[in-house]
Amino acid sequence: MHKKAFAVLSDIHGNYEALVQVLKDMESLGIVNAISLGDNIGYGPYPNEVVAALLAAEIPSVLGNHESAILKISEQNWFNPSAKQALMQTRKMLNSDTLTSIRKYPRFKTICNCRFVHGCPPSDIRTYLFQKDDEEIIKLFSLFNESVCFVGHTHELEIIRWDGEKISRSIPDETPFFLKEKERIIINCGSVGQPRDGDNRAKYIIYDPIEKSVLIQRVSYDVKKTVSAILRAGLPKVYADRLL
Repeated sequence: MHKKAFAVLSDIHGNYEALVQVLKDMESLGIVNAISLGDNIGYGPYPNEVVAALLAAEIPSVLGNHESAILKISEQNWFNPSAKQALMQTRKMLNSDTLTSIRKYPRFKTICNCRFVHGCPPSDIRTYLFQKDDEEIIKLFSLFNESVCFVGHTHELEIIRWDGEKISRSIPDETPFFLKEKERIIINCGSVGQPRDGDNRAKYIIYDPIEKSVLIQRVSYDVKKTVSAILRAGLPKVYADRLL
């Protein structure tokens, strides 16, 4: 793995226990650079701790729909009742430092011929990638120039590849894969703190821009501790149950 390899985290959702173990895993692999795809808050019991930990680790973030809904009330209209309840409870938890931080999150970032956005390229924070058919995905590729785009939002891992003619979709396993020459790709990074793929381990991506390789990391943490904290914080029980 080249020293320029970096980590991509997404949808931490106030799950500090998961984030701590991800940061330890990164350190064990010698990964010093990372970026978050947003939704660092919401659903989970430790939004302030998560945002502070990202700052301390010098990990920048783009805006997620949960941060956006905290900053702009009208964005809450897109939330289902449980998510809206969680958002209202999260808003009560947030301190001034956290609010200051999330106000600075951009809608997208570009680094190393890669684009980073929460929902859907080029800069959509609400649209889910699974809502797009192959023809729509091809149109999306025409809206940005980078070879690689990292997204989150769905809480599920997915790889979408375009060779200039056809779209292929797959769910990545634990082995690294490499970008082909002239290939463009959208990588859904899953979720650190609220996965919805039947595997409650924290997920994140390691991308090597020199080798053009992508590796999925799955990290165990104390799930029961987070579950207990969610319930103590008065957040909807569904977000505790999803971790079990």
